Amino acid sequence: MSNEPLIDRKFNEDIDLSKKLSGGFILGRAYIEVQGNDQEAAEKALETTIFGNLVGEKYVDVLRVRFFDIKKDESGDYFSGVAEIKFLVRDFRWFISIVMRYGPSAIEIIEPHSVSLSLDEMHSILADVSEVSQSYASQIMSLLKDDERKRLYQKILSEADEGRSM
Repeated sequence: MSNEPLIDRKFNEDIDLSKKLSGGFILGRAYIEVQGNDQEAAEKALETTIFGNLVGEKYVDVLRVRFFDIKKDESGDYFSGVAEIKFLVRDFRWFISIVMRYGPSAIEIIEPHSVSLSLDEMHSILADVSEVSQSYASQIMSLLKDDERKRLYQKILSEADEGRSM
Protein backbone atom coordinates (compact mmCIF):
# COMPACT_ATOMS: atom_id res chain seq x y z
CA MET A 1 0.00 0.00 0.00
CA SER A 2 1.37 3.39 -1.00
CA ASN A 3 1.71 5.90 1.82
CA GLU A 4 -0.14 8.61 -0.07
CA PRO A 5 -3.86 8.01 -0.68
CA LEU A 6 -5.46 8.79 -4.04
CA ILE A 7 -8.52 10.07 -2.19
CA ASP A 8 -8.54 11.53 1.31
CA ARG A 9 -12.03 12.74 2.17
CA LYS A 10 -13.32 13.88 5.56
CA PHE A 11 -16.95 13.64 6.69
CA ASN A 12 -18.97 14.85 9.67
CA GLU A 13 -16.30 17.31 10.78
CA ASP A 14 -18.83 19.08 13.02
CA ILE A 15 -19.30 16.03 15.27
CA ASP A 16 -18.33 16.48 18.90
CA LEU A 17 -16.16 13.38 19.26
CA SER A 18 -15.84 13.61 23.06
CA LYS A 19 -19.59 13.90 23.49
CA LYS A 20 -20.27 10.91 21.22
CA LEU A 21 -17.66 8.75 22.96
CA SER A 22 -19.00 9.65 26.41
CA GLY A 23 -22.45 8.69 25.09
CA GLY A 24 -21.31 5.13 24.34
CA PHE A 25 -20.18 5.45 20.72
CA ILE A 26 -17.15 3.50 19.54
CA LEU A 27 -14.40 5.05 17.44
CA GLY A 28 -12.86 2.61 15.01
CA ARG A 29 -10.81 2.17 11.90
CA ALA A 30 -11.36 -0.45 9.22
CA TYR A 31 -9.39 -1.45 6.16
CA ILE A 32 -11.59 -2.74 3.37
CA GLU A 33 -9.81 -4.54 0.58
CA VAL A 34 -10.95 -5.34 -2.92
CA GLN A 35 -9.54 -7.77 -5.46
CA GLY A 36 -10.54 -8.34 -9.05
CA ASN A 37 -9.23 -9.13 -12.49
CA ASP A 38 -10.34 -5.72 -13.81
CA GLN A 39 -8.89 -2.55 -12.28
CA GLU A 40 -11.86 -0.33 -13.10
CA ALA A 41 -14.37 -2.86 -11.71
CA ALA A 42 -12.30 -3.20 -8.51
CA GLU A 43 -12.24 0.59 -8.06
CA LYS A 44 -15.98 0.85 -8.67
CA ALA A 45 -16.71 -1.97 -6.19
CA LEU A 46 -14.66 -0.31 -3.47
CA GLU A 47 -16.19 3.12 -4.10
CA THR A 48 -19.73 1.70 -4.09
CA THR A 49 -19.10 -0.26 -0.90
CA ILE A 50 -17.88 2.80 0.96
CA PHE A 51 -19.56 5.84 -0.60
CA GLY A 52 -22.73 4.05 -1.71
CA ASN A 53 -23.27 1.87 1.34
CA LEU A 54 -21.11 2.46 4.44
CA VAL A 55 -21.42 6.27 4.42
CA GLY A 56 -25.23 5.90 4.50
CA GLU A 57 -25.35 3.27 7.27
CA LYS A 58 -27.73 3.87 10.13
CA TYR A 59 -25.91 4.48 13.44
CA VAL A 60 -22.55 4.99 11.69
CA ASP A 61 -20.78 8.32 11.30
CA VAL A 62 -17.95 8.03 8.78
CA LEU A 63 -15.23 10.52 9.69
CA ARG A 64 -12.54 9.90 7.09
CA VAL A 65 -12.02 7.76 4.00
CA ARG A 66 -8.62 7.22 2.43
CA PHE A 67 -8.43 5.31 -0.87
CA PHE A 68 -5.10 3.86 -1.89
CA ASP A 69 -4.07 2.93 -5.42
CA ILE A 70 -5.43 -0.27 -6.94
CA LYS A 71 -2.49 -2.16 -8.36
CA LYS A 72 -1.66 -5.52 -9.91
CA ASP A 73 -0.55 -8.08 -7.35
CA GLU A 74 3.00 -9.46 -7.47
CA SER A 75 1.95 -12.49 -9.54
CA GLY A 76 0.09 -10.23 -11.99
CA ASP A 77 -3.07 -12.33 -11.68
CA TYR A 78 -5.40 -9.70 -10.24
CA PHE A 79 -5.76 -6.12 -9.06
CA SER A 80 -5.86 -5.29 -5.36
CA GLY A 81 -6.61 -2.12 -3.45
CA VAL A 82 -7.57 -0.96 0.00
CA ALA A 83 -9.45 1.86 1.67
CA GLU A 84 -8.98 3.03 5.25
CA ILE A 85 -12.14 4.20 6.96
CA LYS A 86 -12.29 5.96 10.33
CA PHE A 87 -15.76 5.97 11.83
CA LEU A 88 -17.98 6.23 14.89
CA VAL A 89 -20.56 3.55 15.63
CA ARG A 90 -23.48 3.85 18.06
CA ASP A 91 -22.45 0.85 20.18
CA PHE A 92 -20.56 -2.44 20.22
CA ARG A 93 -23.49 -4.33 18.65
CA TRP A 94 -23.45 -2.06 15.60
CA PHE A 95 -19.65 -2.25 15.45
CA ILE A 96 -19.88 -6.03 15.18
CA SER A 97 -22.66 -5.70 12.61
CA ILE A 98 -20.46 -3.50 10.41
CA VAL A 99 -17.57 -5.97 10.71
CA MET A 100 -19.81 -8.96 9.88
CA ARG A 101 -21.44 -7.31 6.87
CA TYR A 102 -18.46 -5.49 5.34
CA GLY A 103 -15.73 -8.01 6.19
CA PRO A 104 -12.78 -5.65 6.56
CA SER A 105 -9.32 -7.19 6.18
CA ALA A 106 -8.27 -5.36 9.37
CA ILE A 107 -10.20 -3.62 12.12
CA GLU A 108 -9.17 -1.47 15.07
CA ILE A 109 -11.12 -0.11 18.01
CA ILE A 110 -9.50 3.23 18.83
CA GLU A 111 -11.77 4.22 21.74
CA PRO A 112 -13.05 3.31 24.28
CA HIS A 113 -10.54 0.97 25.86
CA SER A 114 -13.28 -1.13 27.46
CA VAL A 115 -17.00 -1.75 27.01
CA SER A 116 -19.57 -3.08 29.44
CA LEU A 117 -22.41 -5.15 28.01
CA SER A 118 -25.69 -6.12 29.62
CA LEU A 119 -27.06 -9.63 29.27
CA ASP A 120 -29.65 -8.36 26.75
CA GLU A 121 -26.92 -6.71 24.68
CA MET A 122 -24.86 -9.90 24.67
CA HIS A 123 -27.90 -11.94 23.56
CA SER A 124 -28.64 -9.42 20.79
CA ILE A 125 -25.06 -9.59 19.54
CA LEU A 126 -25.10 -13.39 19.52
CA ALA A 127 -28.43 -13.39 17.66
CA ASP A 128 -27.03 -10.96 15.06
CA VAL A 129 -23.89 -13.06 14.54
CA SER A 130 -25.98 -16.22 14.24
CA GLU A 131 -28.30 -14.60 11.70
CA VAL A 132 -25.44 -13.41 9.48
CA SER A 133 -23.67 -16.78 9.77
CA GLN A 134 -26.84 -18.65 8.81
CA SER A 135 -27.39 -16.33 5.87
CA TYR A 136 -23.85 -16.90 4.57
CA ALA A 137 -24.11 -20.66 5.10
CA SER A 138 -27.42 -20.73 3.22
CA GLN A 139 -25.96 -18.77 0.32
CA ILE A 140 -22.93 -21.08 0.13
CA MET A 141 -25.10 -24.19 0.30
CA SER A 142 -27.33 -22.91 -2.50
CA LEU A 143 -24.26 -22.65 -4.75
CA LEU A 144 -23.28 -26.28 -4.21
CA LYS A 145 -24.52 -29.17 -6.32
CA ASP A 146 -26.49 -31.92 -4.56
CA ASP A 147 -23.55 -34.35 -4.31
CA GLU A 148 -21.25 -31.58 -3.00
CA ARG A 149 -23.88 -30.60 -0.46
CA LYS A 150 -24.25 -34.20 0.76
CA ARG A 151 -20.47 -34.59 1.18
CA LEU A 152 -20.29 -31.32 3.11
CA TYR A 153 -23.15 -32.32 5.44
CA GLN A 154 -21.48 -35.71 6.05
CA LYS A 155 -18.19 -33.98 6.88
CA ILE A 156 -19.90 -31.56 9.27
CA LEU A 157 -21.78 -34.37 11.01
CA SER A 158 -18.67 -36.55 11.37
CA GLU A 159 -16.71 -33.62 12.84
CA ALA A 160 -19.56 -32.95 15.26
CA ASP A 161 -19.53 -36.62 16.33
CA GLU A 162 -15.76 -36.45 16.87
CA GLY A 163 -16.20 -33.33 19.01
CA ARG A 164 -18.80 -35.06 21.20
CA SER A 165 -16.54 -38.05 21.80
CA MET A 166 -13.75 -35.86 23.25
